[in-house]
Amino acid sequence: MFCEICGREIVGKPSRTLVEGARLIVCQQCSSIGTQLPGFPDKPVHRAPVAPSHVSYPSHTHAPIEKLPKAVEESDLIEEYPSAIKEARAKLGLSQQDLAFKAKEKVTVIQKIEIGKMLPTMRLAKELEHILRVRLLVPRDELDIPAPPRRPAPSPGVTLGDVALVRHKDESDEG
Repeated sequence: MFCEICGREIVGKPSRTLVEGARLIVCQQCSSIGTQLPGFPDKPVHRAPVAPSHVSYPSHTHAPIEKLPKAVEESDLIEEYPSAIKEARAKLGLSQQDLAFKAKEKVTVIQKIEIGKMLPTMRLAKELEHILRVRLLVPRDELDIPAPPRRPAPSPGVTLGDVALVRHKDESDEG
């Protein structure tokens, strides 16, 4: 994580600071520039989303899924998913509109998935597997994916600290 004022990598605990109406995540050195806001909790608080009981879902949408099955969670999409979906759809004689209707999705979503511009959600991938009778999700241990090469941290471009005129509290009292 990088400081939103000076651009340096934040080592240690980041701070939330209010600087001229903007809430920023900053390093310890820049935290004195503005007004300190309540910090980050030590442990993230995870709350499961609960659907209100008075909300009814239309028949064409799915109620929110609180947790995916473990087998699906530990699966990944095959690399050649666009061509697999397109070929399976053509083999079954379905148009993109037909597939979108059966999958309860928009046609543009199916089009973007088939050209590889969009990844299907896990729910949609399972739905497409069922409709097209093709395997799109495979367990992670079956995939031979090498670890991505480590890239050096990108050098930050121009940061707020480069262009902002910073007046420290001592200077503002004198002027």
